[in-house]
Amino acid sequence: MKYIITFILLITVLAYGQVMETEFPLVANILLIVLIYLISFLEKYSIVNKNFDSNFRIRSYRKKTGGFLLVIATFFTTLFFLNESYKNIIFIVLIFWADPITEFIMNFVYKVKKPFTLFIKDNELILNNRWTQKRNLTELTQIQFDRFSKNLKLDFKSKSEISIKTIEYKTEDIEKLLSILIEKSENNVFIPQNYEPKIKNSC
Repeated sequence: MKYIITFILLITVLAYGQVMETEFPLVANILLIVLIYLISFLEKYSIVNKNFDSNFRIRSYRKKTGGFLLVIATFFTTLFFLNESYKNIIFIVLIFWADPITEFIMNFVYKVKKPFTLFIKDNELILNNRWTQKRNLTELTQIQFDRFSKNLKLDFKSKSEISIKTIEYKTEDIEKLLSILIEKSENNVFIPQNYEPKIKNSC
């Protein structure tokens, strides 16, 4: 949360300086951009060093980069460059690329560090992402598989669903996970018929 708050404050200061035509020194603009990128990276890198007490855990071997962020960054870059009324427009554009660029860097970090990002402690599932998600596995009601995104979607009685990006993990680890999910649930859950266990990811 501290990274998010700092990130928003830095963006607010930089955006105010550009949009409100405040005369920001070039050095101040550059420093703010560097800090924005640094905070964005530190926020994502903090996940790598997190650990939880668990009976079962699996490593991520890659970091799936969201295409949505890339599309948004490209759209706003095009939009701003078509509008020549903004001064020092490059600094505004760089804000939109902070998240996609750090996500791209984190893909290499994950391949090197191979952090543990999914844990099970007794009946609790812990997914270590940008925000740590915890769910009671006894309340698991359904397992779905999206063949397009290769995500497992888990539905629960009292909390919202969560998605597990299977391409970030080894296939055999996902198969072990599915076995545990079925065992822990107090409901009639099963492996989705459209799940393809023989898919070999590029870990």
